Amino acid sequence: MNSLAIYGVFASAVATLLAALVALFREEIRTKWYRPVLTARIRLSPPDCHKTQQTTNNPIAQLAQRGDCYYFRIWVQNEGRQRAEKVQVFVSRLQKKHADGFFKDVDSFLPMNLRWSHTSPPEIFTEGISPGMGKHCDFGHIIEPNFRNSLMQPVPSGSSQGRTILELDLEVEPNTLSHLIVEGDYRLYVKVAAANCPPTEKCWEVNLTGKWFTDESKMFAEGIGITALKVQ
Repeated sequence: MNSLAIYGVFASAVATLLAALVALFREEIRTKWYRPVLTARIRLSPPDCHKTQQTTNNPIAQLAQRGDCYYFRIWVQNEGRQRAEKVQVFVSRLQKKHADGFFKDVDSFLPMNLRWSHTSPPEIFTEGISPGMGKHCDFGHIIEPNFRNSLMQPVPSGSSQGRTILELDLEVEPNTLSHLIVEGDYRLYVKVAAANCPPTEKCWEVNLTGKWFTDESKMFAEGIGITALKVQ
């Protein structure tokens, strides 16, 4: 057999092998190539975070009251090639900075899903996010302290009169009040996942000074800080 014939046999064998591999792993390759890819970010500026007004029924005064508050939202986007189905955003851990400079788990915190923004009743699992599209998920909000007091809202231990409280927008408000964060430095670990997409973990460091500012830019400079950290 001459060299040309040997080359032809070899090329044919390689082509057959490649065809067999493609047939064997075609679905796996297709799944990886056309899968959803979920990302999450918080920018301390509109539209992710902004000042607004909250209307609440006061059971004592038996009337609706309006007061200033700040909302903080996570922008979840699908950067993949397939629609993400049944998407959820889950707060898995809360840590607080101690006097020794180390962040330690808050044992009383109950891990839960967050609520998707602008949904009524609140959605915990959004139906889906198409490729190239995104949606806001409520992270938390801060009510002006005097307005909060007038509404007889619960106050966690460690809070002082006139100081701000960050209320995490969890799927339910636990009786432990562990969703209410008083001034200090914290780290929140959040997992974003879908029925057809594995979880992506994010970590945000939150510095709550306890100060309230009517001016939005000053509030975001001196009242609260939110910084994305690399998950270890």
